[in-house]
Amino acid sequence: MAERTRVITFDVYQTVLEYGDALIKEIGEAISRYYREIGYTVDSSVVTDYYKLMEREVRVNRVMNLLYTPPMENTRRLVKRIGQRYGIPFSNRLVNDLQSIIADTVINSQNIKVIEGVEEVFSILKEEDWLVGIVSNVIFWPGRVSRALLTRFGLWRFIDYAVFSDEVGYPKPHPIIFETLINSLVGDRVPDVAAHVGDNIQEDFVGALMYGIVGVLYDPGGLYTPVNSSPYEAIKCKAYVIRRTKDVLTLVDTLAKCS
Repeated sequence: MAERTRVITFDVYQTVLEYGDALIKEIGEAISRYYREIGYTVDSSVVTDYYKLMEREVRVNRVMNLLYTPPMENTRRLVKRIGQRYGIPFSNRLVNDLQSIIADTVINSQNIKVIEGVEEVFSILKEEDWLVGIVSNVIFWPGRVSRALLTRFGLWRFIDYAVFSDEVGYPKPHPIIFETLINSLVGDRVPDVAAHVGDNIQEDFVGALMYGIVGVLYDPGGLYTPVNSSPYEAIKCKAYVIRRTKDVLTLVDTLAKCS
C-alpha cells in the first residue's frame, strides 16, 4: 500500500501565536522613545493609532485587491505619517531604524504567547506523519521575525516548511502563496489530504477554498460555530470551523475518511 501524503498548514498570528493591543502599545512606546533619543517628541498613542489604521488598510487591500505591500514600504508610510504630524523630515535612515525597532520589539516581547494546545497538536501531527506547514502574511515585520518567534517558543522543530508573503510577493488569500507552500512540501505529488487552519475568514478560510484545499476556520469566539459543535462541518470534506486548537486532532481523523 502506497504511503499517504497528508498536509496541514497553519497561519501564525491569532492561530498559533497570539497577541493583542499590549504588543501594539509596546511597539508604539519603543518608536516614541527612539524619536525622543534623536530630538523629537512623538506621542506613543499617536504612533499606535497610525499603526492600527495602517494594519486595517493593508488587510483591506489584501482581501479586496489581493495586493501585497512589503514590510519596508508599510514602515516607510508609517514614518511619513508621523513626519507629517510632527514636522519631522523624512529619511531612509528613519525607515530602516523603525523597521529594526519593530522587529526587535516583537522578537523579544512578553506580550506574545503560544495559543493553548498548539504544541501538543503539532507534536501529535508529526507523530502521525503529517507534513506541517506555515503560511502567513506580514505587515510591519518580515517573515524572519515570525521564524524567530516560532523558534523562541520551541515550535519551529515541528514545521516542515514555512512561507511568508514577503518571500513570495503574494498575500493570502492569493492562491499562489498556498501553491508555493504545498509544492515546497510535496513537490510534484498530489497530497491525499491537504488543509489549512487560520483565524481570518477571508485570508485563511476563503483563501484555502479558493486554492482547492480544505479550509478550517479557527473561531475561538464562536462567531461562526453553533453551540457545542466543534469541529463544525460547514461543507462536507471541504470546510470546517473549530473553536479549540485541540479540535484539529478530531478533524484530521474526519479528513482521513474523506480521501
